Amino acid sequence: MTDIPPSTPVPSGGSSQPDARRAELAENLTAVRQRIADAVTASGTHQAPELIVVTKYFPAADVQRLYDLGVREVGENKDQEASAKALEVGSREGLRWHFIGQLQSNKAKSVLRYADAVHSVDRTSLLKSLIKAATRARQEGARSTDLECFIQVDLRQPVPADGRGGADPGQIPALAEMITAAEGLRLAGLMAVAPLDEPAGPAFERLAALSQQLRSQHPEATGISAGMSQDLEAAVAHGATHLRIGRDVLGARPSPR
Repeated sequence: MTDIPPSTPVPSGGSSQPDARRAELAENLTAVRQRIADAVTASGTHQAPELIVVTKYFPAADVQRLYDLGVREVGENKDQEASAKALEVGSREGLRWHFIGQLQSNKAKSVLRYADAVHSVDRTSLLKSLIKAATRARQEGARSTDLECFIQVDLRQPVPADGRGGADPGQIPALAEMITAAEGLRLAGLMAVAPLDEPAGPAFERLAALSQQLRSQHPEATGISAGMSQDLEAAVAHGATHLRIGRDVLGARPSPR
């Protein structure tokens, strides 16, 4: 596990007054979970995907509220915010942190301190930094579990050379080999965001095909991290195992601080 220390519980509202924010989150969670259940039924799959609630720009108190409501998987996009929030929330039984944003190589050591999974592994330079950080964390006794790594894939066709959106699908085999050969990392599967200029369904169908190809060489890499508030049904229909939902649980994001 990571080296986040226990801490005093983050207040989730007044002790003598109803917590309106907690009630709002509870209502939103119920609605999202029903959408997921309906999508699972419609797709004929046998297992519901894991719900990762993305708490970017929302306070640590909301993470505590979500935890009290049964959420155990939370996602963050920026290391500076995520590391501070994880420290403030402290250790909670079963709580897992997913880093889902674009990650700079120089932030690898920081992310290893709190994250259970990184969903945005998209280049060899980042992987080298994660491997180095994971090795050091093991040597220092700061971490006892492997970091789950999802390879982020760019689903745009053709893949533009703009350095955004993930790795070219042709790079998946090499990145997968690097992860599986590394001590302290575990290949979890693939992650992708549906392109803005096409329906999500065909894009996620391509992702499912890429996942099948990956599993033919690495059977353990069963994860498909896909689907957000606007397209979770399409993701479930094409085999998503992890959904990254922010807006429909937490509401409109506040402005960055």
